[in-house]
Amino acid sequence: MMLVTLEEARLHLRSDAEDDDPDLTLKIHAASGAVINYLKKPAFIDETGALIDGEVPFEVKAATLLMVGYLYKDRDNDEGNEYQQGFLPRPVTALLFPLRDPALA
Repeated sequence: MMLVTLEEARLHLRSDAEDDDPDLTLKIHAASGAVINYLKKPAFIDETGALIDGEVPFEVKAATLLMVGYLYKDRDNDEGNEYQQGFLPRPVTALLFPLRDPALA
C-alpha cells in the first residue's frame, strides 16, 4: 500500500531520474508501512485494509514523504543519528502523533 504516489515522492525528492523508480517505489511502500504501523488503526483505511479514496490526511502524506526522504538519503543506515533504532524520525512523529490511536496500558 502506498500513501503517496511515485510522482509525489519524485517531486519531494526533486528527482527526475526514472532509473530510481523501482528503488523509490520500494521505499514508498516501506515508508507507508512504517507510518501505518505507527498510527496503528488509521481512519483512512477501511475494514478490508484498503485506502479510502481522498481520506489520507495531509499530515500523513507529509510524514510519509519525509520518511521516504530519510530512506532515500540514508540508504544503509542513519549516519546522522537522527532517530533511535525502532523509532521513526522526530519530524515524522511530530506530524503523526496527534493522529495516533493511543495504546491502552
